[in-house]
Amino acid sequence: MTHPLTHDAQRACLQALASVARRIGFDTPLGHYNQAQAVEVIESITHAYEASIRAQSNPSAYKVALPLDGFENDSIPF
Repeated sequence: MTHPLTHDAQRACLQALASVARRIGFDTPLGHYNQAQAVEVIESITHAYEASIRAQSNPSAYKVALPLDGFENDSIPF
């Protein structure tokens, strides 16, 4: 079942992507990532999405502490 993403969830997923892309290098197109890099992107975004869903489904019982990635107060870099 697909859940609609809130603005905060979308931002968390984009931050996860940006964090991995920064480590790999923004000059490397997504289509040129090797399998390990692609898996890292997928796992990072999936983790952010799942944390968002858990927080939406029971916000008082589950506090999500998203990893600090340097973009907390900035706009997404792409």
